[in-house]
Order: sequence, then structure tokens, then C-alpha cells
Amino acid sequence: MPSLERPRVEYRTPEDLVRDVTAGLVRIPPFQRSFKWEAADIVRLFDSLLRGFPIGNLLLWRRPAPAQRLQVGPLEVVAPETAAALWVVDGQQRIVSLVGALTRADRSVDPRFRVHLDLDAGEFHTIGNRQRPPRSWVPVSSLLDTAVLLRWMRDNSDWLSEDQLALADQAAKAIREYQIPTYIVHSADEEALLEIFTRMNTTGKRLTKSEVFQALHTGAVSDELSSLHGLGRVPATLGFGTLDDRLALRCVLAYRGGDIFREDFRQEFGPQDDPAETLREVAARLREAVDFLRGECGIPHIRLLPYSHVLPILVRFIRLHGTPAGRPATLLRRWVWRSAVAGTRARGISVADVRNQVDSVDAPDALTAASNVLRQVQSFPDFSAELDKVHFNHAMTKLNTLGLLSAEPRDFSSGEIIDISRLLEQGSPLRPLLPDSSGSALGTIANRFVLPPGERVTRSALVGASTAVAASHLITDDARSLALRDDWAGFLELRAQECSRTITGHVNRMAEWGARDGRSLTDILRTAA
Repeated sequence: MPSLERPRVEYRTPEDLVRDVTAGLVRIPPFQRSFKWEAADIVRLFDSLLRGFPIGNLLLWRRPAPAQRLQVGPLEVVAPETAAALWVVDGQQRIVSLVGALTRADRSVDPRFRVHLDLDAGEFHTIGNRQRPPRSWVPVSSLLDTAVLLRWMRDNSDWLSEDQLALADQAAKAIREYQIPTYIVHSADEEALLEIFTRMNTTGKRLTKSEVFQALHTGAVSDELSSLHGLGRVPATLGFGTLDDRLALRCVLAYRGGDIFREDFRQEFGPQDDPAETLREVAARLREAVDFLRGECGIPHIRLLPYSHVLPILVRFIRLHGTPAGRPATLLRRWVWRSAVAGTRARGISVADVRNQVDSVDAPDALTAASNVLRQVQSFPDFSAELDKVHFNHAMTKLNTLGLLSAEPRDFSSGEIIDISRLLEQGSPLRPLLPDSSGSALGTIANRFVLPPGERVTRSALVGASTAVAASHLITDDARSLALRDDWAGFLELRAQECSRTITGHVNRMAEWGARDGRSLTDILRTAA
């Protein structure tokens, strides 16, 4: 158990917190999760202050901090360098709520912080930034400053009753004088601090595994790769999109080895380990994994990756065996695509399957590792496209879209190949030709085209497109003839046939069902010779 100088217990008022935050003394490290409280949470917090209910403890770590520009809720703070900053380890949501509302309740753009006290009902409310509050509603920011409150009372003395004045005084006193227990840790022993942090986060709204990992092992001062957030943005620099924190964490855990679903991170790094260096190493392997998926596997964006478990497994493979090339790359491409099809049959990839696949790449060489992981996946050579899957919460929709992209769809106006990565950053790239209707051909891939947001295929563009552009959208000459006669049922029937043929053929080519897995025949003959 780590040694620890006993934390000093202090009592801070909301007024103290406002002073310390605006002075740049309180810092919120980048490992903290973003502000997640809703307006109702902030209202309940102020109601607890008024009623004298407990709102929990704060845990702050006194340590140096550089000069920074901070964003604390709606408040921007230019913080100077200090040797004795108070880093928030536990209590961020409460601190941001209190400080944000007590400084910006009357002018915050974010309505969550526009907290007012209704002097008629004795209740707190929030209000939209374009709404005018009733005259009996006083912003809580006015309650914190005695001079401001007295001025507000004087300006509204012609209608304020004695009961309303008394309630305003009571609320102002309750907020200014509320005592919040605050633990200040002075020890430089990070392990001891993290033990406290872990215990304090076993109740209430528990942090996710990725948030706990960031709190334990990423830097206090942000830089490009000091957190899971930064790691997750690395693929975006390659046009592949951003990974969420959970997937970024699994890539880190896969790189380090062991169970990628583990939950206890307290002993993840030893005294000689550098977590920041680990993140940089993972980022390098992640770039290689993304290049492999975009190149060898033909998957241009994270939103088109049917199942994300392949990324941490590729990171593990690359750490152990280097960039996939030659025969191992071929086998890994088959594994990615066969895993996608297997997942659609099983309606997901189980945790046990992922663990087995991770373990399988810990092999003596790249070829053995690639063969091992491929053997973990069942083959489905009878695969055929399911054209009714058009929403991106289905892995089959991603396979359908990848099949459509294999035809290299072109812009109907310019004839240029459409930049799919840019489209995917803006949402689904699939646009209906005719008004959608579930349960019919209108609700299928046959009625979907790869187009930028807001664009639609018009009848004139469809029938007037060049043969190359039409073919890139799987529109045959016969289908265009039917569209010219406004026979849309016949058009969709023919396009459904083309879509099914193209998608099924593309998946089968990438998965290579029935092909020799393991060592290539050339390698076997070379060895025999």
C-alpha cells in the first residue's frame, strides 16, 4: 500500500471556488472527462446548497502548473504559472457547475449555467439564452455578490414583497457561506493519490474504464499525445476519422499485452515506465494499422469498419511482428473481412472471441500469428448481401457501402471520384433517390446512392449521366431506360440485382473463401526444394 501524508481537510465556500478559479489557481487536467452534467443536475446542486444538504467532498492536488488558457464551463481564464496550483482530482462537475452559474448565470450562452431562483416558488430553474426570465427570477450570480444583490433589490423595490426579499437574503447567505469539505493532497507520491481517486470513484456516477485510465496515467498538462483523446485523433490525421476513448484505450492495452478488457489500471505502469512514451509508441503502431486497413483491406474510414476490435489486434500484431507485408498481410486482410461477415451472422463479436484473437497473435513470427488469428474466425462462403440494411448501426450496412465504393462512385456533375472520407465526417454518405419507405425496395440499398449531404439524384442527372458515371453507381443502360420511362419499380429491381452482385462479389474477393490459408504454395515448394 502506498505511503501517504495525511491529506489536509479544508472547507471551501462557493465564493472561495469562484475566487480560486478566476485567479487561475484551480486547474482541470486533460484526463478529466468533459463536462457532462445536465441543467437538472445543476439545479439540484443549487437546491442542495439552499437546503443545506451535503453535496460531497472535493479532492484537490497541490502541485505546480504552467501558464495556461483555461475553459471552465462558460468561463475563460488566463491562468499564470504557479508553484501551488490546485489540480481537480475529484469534484470537477460540481466545481464547474458552481463557478459557471455563479459567474455567468445572466449571460452564459450555455443554458445549463443560466440558473435563476424563482422568488415566488422558492425553486431554482434554468432558462434558454434567448428567453427573458420572469421578473421574480433572480440570477444566482447576483446572489453571490452582496453589492449586486442590493442593487437588484433596489431597482425592483416597487414590486418585491417582504417574503421575496427574505428568500433572496436567505439564498444569498446559504450560497456564500456553504461549507464544502475539501481534501488537499500535498504528497508528490502519485500512487497514493491514485489510490484515493480510485476509492472515491467506486460510488455514484462511475467513470468509464477509459476515463479512469486517463485519470491514472495521462499527463496533467495537455499536449498532442498526453491523453486517450489525443491518441484517438491520430487516425483522423490520416483521413480515417477519430477513435472514441474506449477504442483508444483498448489499443493501448493491446499494445502492452494481456486482457484488453481489464479494469484495474492502478499497477499498469511501473516506476520506470513513461506513460507518455507508451502513447507515442501506440500512436505509431496505430498509424501503421490504419494504413493497412485503408490500403490492403480497402476500408477508408473508421465509420466503415464493421467491427472495431480489429484495430487493437492489429496494433498488437504490429508491435510484435512489424508492419504486415506479403503473405501475412494477405491472411490478415482475409481475417478482417471474414470477421466482419462472421459478426453479421452472430450479430456481434463476443468478448471471448476478441480475447482469443488477441492471444493468437502472440506467436513466434508474423506468418504464424496471421494464420493463428485467421483460424479463429469461421468461414461463410455462402455470403450474400442484405440490401435491406441501410442504417450505420448495422455492420452489414458498412459491408454494403464498401461494396458500393468498390465501383468508385463519381460525382454526377463533375465526373470526379467522390471523396468518401470527407463525406463520412459529415454523417452517412447514403442518400435515397426516391422517398424512403420501409418494407419495400425503396427502403433498401437499391434506393441509396453515395452522395454528399443534402444532395439528391435528379431524374435528369440520372438519365443524362455519362456511361462511366452511371456505371460507377451501378446503373445499367437498361435501368436508365426504365428511369427515362419513369418505371421506378423496374429501375430499382435492376439496380438491386447490380448492387447484390457487386457487394457480394467484393466481399468474396476480399475474404477469399476457400483459399489456402497459412503458408503459400510457393513457400511450401521453396522449402521442399
